[in-house]
Amino acid sequence: MALILFVVTKIGDVLRTVMVGRAKDILHTAVGRGPASGLFSGSLITLLVQSSSTTTSLIVPLAGTGIFTLKQVYPFTLGSNIGTTITALLAATAISGPTAGVALQIALVHLLFNVTAIVLIYVLPFLRPIPPYLAEKLATLAQKNKLYVVAYVVGVFFVIPLILIGVSQLF
Repeated sequence: MALILFVVTKIGDVLRTVMVGRAKDILHTAVGRGPASGLFSGSLITLLVQSSSTTTSLIVPLAGTGIFTLKQVYPFTLGSNIGTTITALLAATAISGPTAGVALQIALVHLLFNVTAIVLIYVLPFLRPIPPYLAEKLATLAQKNKLYVVAYVVGVFFVIPLILIGVSQLF
């Protein structure tokens, strides 16, 4: 974990140095121009590199160093989620045999789930500020004590899914 934090910090330092002049203008045009531009840019870059983790890990240090605001990075990150689903959809089309239909169905559900969530977030204005607010709140708590991050990860990725699986088994 210390190595990851070290690397992300160093990437942020390098990107802050490199992001000057024309490169900074191009990135601000793609990411910082508005939600539609951010969504499209995040999707396109993720589709090109075929990894939302790579796309996100490149944009987060830029937000951390102040080159972008959370408001600018948020649509870009949502777009990277769409890019990942398109990559999965392309992979599903390469499958043949009896499981091809199931693979395509799963990939389409993945795509539609993410697109529907993003449409809901942007169509219902009261939902828009909730994720950034929660991210800022968690960041503030994490600065006070790193155990908040551990509790968040354990809660969101282990406890809540286990509870939901348990409840679904009852019905």
